[in-house]
Amino acid sequence: MKSVTSERSSSINQRGVALMLVLWLIVVLGVIAAAVVALSRSQTNLVQTMRSRTVARYAAESGVVAATLRLKEMVGSARGPDEQVRAFRDFEEELMNWGERSLGSARYQVAVTDLNARVDLNNSSEELLLGLFEQFFGANEATALVNALRDWVDDDDEALPDGAEAADYVGAGSPFLPPNGPIQRLDELTRIRGFSDSIAGVIAPYVTVWSDGRVNVNSAPLPVLAAAPELGPSGAEMLVAARERGDVLASKIVLSSRLREAGRNIGGQLSNLTTVPGYILIVSRGWEDGRPLTHEIQAVFQVHGLQLEDGPRLQVRYWTERDL
Repeated sequence: MKSVTSERSSSINQRGVALMLVLWLIVVLGVIAAAVVALSRSQTNLVQTMRSRTVARYAAESGVVAATLRLKEMVGSARGPDEQVRAFRDFEEELMNWGERSLGSARYQVAVTDLNARVDLNNSSEELLLGLFEQFFGANEATALVNALRDWVDDDDEALPDGAEAADYVGAGSPFLPPNGPIQRLDELTRIRGFSDSIAGVIAPYVTVWSDGRVNVNSAPLPVLAAAPELGPSGAEMLVAARERGDVLASKIVLSSRLREAGRNIGGQLSNLTTVPGYILIVSRGWEDGRPLTHEIQAVFQVHGLQLEDGPRLQVRYWTERDL
């Protein structure tokens, strides 16, 4: 009897151990299955994100291509300087009215800025820079800011009055030193002696680092026009009023005549001014429908060859991209 009972007990214990092993095996398999599902979802999300980024990028690039082709078409079909000036104006207005454009499952939106409607921090004359800064700051502070800016970009080590060269930045404990070359981005301004965040914020809407130093009288806002010594506040107000009436200044000859009529003695020099943009900034953003990722392209083009039959040549001078 004892032997039979012992055998039954042993058999029950074996079945219990087997059951426990089966249960543990089920748990382990469940964990593995959950991990596989999680990894699969993660990989799926990664693939979807990569696809969304690719679609967004090509949508943004398509926006740049569409805008440049339209500009070449509009300016190329213009006949004479007057029509060319109006073509640039119409181009900016048309892009504003484009809104969001579809491209399969993607969309893009484009904006353009005439960089000659701003004062160039690298290439503008000292007079033009002072003329802009003095509208927002006192004469002494404006002079100090311009001199500090010039020392930042010039290739010598001799500091201008109230300016600063490398030794001055080292002495002040600044982590930044003058590159003795052009400013590459507007956010570089706050590294320059005297340019606080508030000062940089005040002038930011009126300056650029990608232009040829000339001001477009057909597009620049009042503070930028008033900065030009050829115009001054009165000449700038006259030009803005003329633009509001729909007038265009198709050439420097026409501009010179208008200024003389307004009593401005310009001495025949209009070196700070132009009547058409030489540099434009195109900003294009693309995205895929239903996806949050947006890709942005900022491209600066130099515009030249306005008299070519197939439209102006647009030469890329700067190109940057980022995900938003």
